[in-house]
Amino acid sequence: MLLHLIRHGQTSWNAEQRIQGRMESELDDTGRQQAIERGAALQSIEFDAVYSSSSIRARQTTELILNGSRLQIHYRDNLREMSLGEWEGQLWPDVLRKDPEAVARFRAAEDEFSAPGAETFSELQARGVAAIESVIAETGEGEILVVSHGAILKRILAKYSHTKLSKCSELPSLPNCSHCIIQANGASRQVVQIDNLPIAETPWAS
Repeated sequence: MLLHLIRHGQTSWNAEQRIQGRMESELDDTGRQQAIERGAALQSIEFDAVYSSSSIRARQTTELILNGSRLQIHYRDNLREMSLGEWEGQLWPDVLRKDPEAVARFRAAEDEFSAPGAETFSELQARGVAAIESVIAETGEGEILVVSHGAILKRILAKYSHTKLSKCSELPSLPNCSHCIIQANGASRQVVQIDNLPIAETPWAS
């Protein structure tokens, strides 16, 4: 089984550095074009199942990638982005000015990071891995499309590539509409592609 993990396309909130988390935002013109181009790049793959975060930006990305396909889309709340509590809806520069120490812990991917109402990184990873394992259990085989979000996908990839959570801050963020692949074979899970490149050619390999 191959799980094709796609981050959603760019939103206006991404562009203006506004914190999204669980809040809703829609793709902007750039994000829509990114999703269309990703769909074209994936056109040769016959997906056996499609799963998407229930967030609007992920839904829009999934629909544009599928480009009218009649495949059923399974929407999952557990594929939504990291909850950032009271930070959500605020601009990053404003939050940095109000609470520089918490932002520093967040950017360093420390599990001691906390903001009112926010998830920790270990909670995020546990939720994301449980979501992927449920997809694997439900589908069993084939080519599976999964559309989700940057922070949760990064922690999912960290789990399956045996990368410590604390090292995630040293790795590049996943760009909008980046394409990663996890191969699942029985109990084996192997990350084979990060951001459109074989993992051996990325910083994740070290």
